[in-house]
Amino acid sequence: MILSVVFLIIGLIFGSFLNVLIFRFPDFKDLFFGRSKCQNCKKEIVFFDLIPILSFIFLAGRCRYCRKKISFIYPAVEISTGVLFLLLYLHFGLSYSLIFYLALALISILIFVYDIKYLEIPEIFSWLLLIIAILATATASIFSISSFLFGGLIGGGVLGILVGISDERWMGSGDIKIGLAFGFLLGLEKSILFLFLSFVVGAFFGVILLAIKRGKAKHEIAFAPFLIIAAFLAILWGEELVNFYLKFVII
Repeated sequence: MILSVVFLIIGLIFGSFLNVLIFRFPDFKDLFFGRSKCQNCKKEIVFFDLIPILSFIFLAGRCRYCRKKISFIYPAVEISTGVLFLLLYLHFGLSYSLIFYLALALISILIFVYDIKYLEIPEIFSWLLLIIAILATATASIFSISSFLFGGLIGGGVLGILVGISDERWMGSGDIKIGLAFGFLLGLEKSILFLFLSFVVGAFFGVILLAIKRGKAKHEIAFAPFLIIAAFLAILWGEELVNFYLKFVII
């Protein structure tokens, strides 16, 4: 119980740092040496207004100085990171694999929000995801080179075909690396589940977004967030979902 709370709090703290990366990237000088400022009035934010979640609540979601609303992205990223850290700890326990999965969660959330906000995935983010996924796969207690390769072929190959035939109108090249990374990580069976879930989640939210934006002549929808949601569903509950499906088919 205590460790669960610890991982939740650690996740909240890392989520706060992710917000800095999202809003300051790629200005690395400002990233490491600049002080946090209000996006509206540019006043420096005091340290006690930077406490994850609590500061947002105490300030009623507004800047202390200009009273401009603070973007809901900040607490959303912090909560998401904290909850994901907790779920991964409960799933993997204290293990070497957990370290890589936590790193994977951080870069995944970074890609998730950045793609929604800017409709692009910086190359450094997608390559980091791919490297971390390979390292996480290598630490797995049961490692199969054939499952590793076929998973990557399915995850990256299918998306690569879709990117090619659509000339990047449906999704971008960064999505291929995401599919490849999670395909390697999930292996043969779960990578199929991963792709299936990504299109189901994408269709669900896509219909909602299209309904909200109806009447607009043209708009784009980021696909990386759907891949990431599907990937962590497969990581955390993949076996249960596959077994449920097989049981349902057999019946």
